[in-house]
Amino acid sequence: MSALSNSSSSHGNSFLKMPAIKFTKLFINGDFVDSISGRTFETIDPRKEEVIARVSEGDKEDIDIAVKAARQAFDSGPWPRLPGSERAKIMMK
Repeated sequence: MSALSNSSSSHGNSFLKMPAIKFTKLFINGDFVDSISGRTFETIDPRKEEVIARVSEGDKEDIDIAVKAARQAFDSGPWPRLPGSERAKIMMK
């Protein structure tokens, strides 16, 4: 383990770029939204042990809203009637 640690520290982290954090909110009913409580939690880069983003922290209220939206979309929306290949394209986006 120490050989691995020495090897990685001698190269530094300059060859690894941190990707931009695009999404930090909850995705509910087709929209990115803050949690009902407004609470967030830190996401830590394990390489440097630094905070790289604060992400919305969902709780029971958020889950209830998300489940209700998902149920309505499944029951009334086009999703269950789409061919599997079309659903796969959407999921891969």
